[in-house]
Amino acid sequence: MDTLHQSDAALQEKLSFDTFRNEVLRDYRIACESRQTSLLGRKEVLTGKAKFGIFGDGKEVAQLA
Repeated sequence: MDTLHQSDAALQEKLSFDTFRNEVLRDYRIACESRQTSLLGRKEVLTGKAKFGIFGDGKEVAQLA
């Protein structure tokens, strides 16, 4: 019976790690997309294709966690 509880706890720990890993990867993807969007917008403004732009550096998105 004790081994059942140990394997149950190990399974729960593995699932929580997988959930954590997926959340970290999702946050990283959002931060990368934000950074690329910011760089693209800045490029459009600096080359004259856009009249103005309101962009942050995307650094605030890097603080997702």
